[in-house]
Amino acid sequence: MCMTVADASVFIWGKRPQGELITVPAVEAELKDIRARSRLHIYDARVESPSSMALKAARGAAEETGDIRSLSAADLEVLAKALELRATLATDDYALQNVALHLGLKIEPIGQPRIKKKRKYIQRCQGCGRRFEGEACPDCGTPAGKRKRCMK
Repeated sequence: MCMTVADASVFIWGKRPQGELITVPAVEAELKDIRARSRLHIYDARVESPSSMALKAARGAAEETGDIRSLSAADLEVLAKALELRATLATDDYALQNVALHLGLKIEPIGQPRIKKKRKYIQRCQGCGRRFEGEACPDCGTPAGKRKRCMK
């Protein structure tokens, strides 16, 4: 039997993936709508926290791809749980899909198309042109902009 780790989109869209369904406490907390909360129980989804090691690995992978700023704490927990269980990840979040693909996880989109290519994002300083990570360029001190360059 296959295992699928679900983000909130599974319960919001109402499309249940095949097999055993697992989610994380942060996703359960995100479900405000009565229908979405009901689906969590109707789908008989297990709610489990990821291990701290899996969470650290998920965060590291998100930093590596440059998607860390786009992912919420709930997204990181979902990613970590899928990584821990080597389960399929059911999500419509493109940043989450990107990191999952870099980690070698299977993805099942819910209501949106699947991403077509893995991408890695880098920051380039607007002042001196140097590639860097973080809040400001370590060479000239220029603050990081919101735009990132994509490296396929």
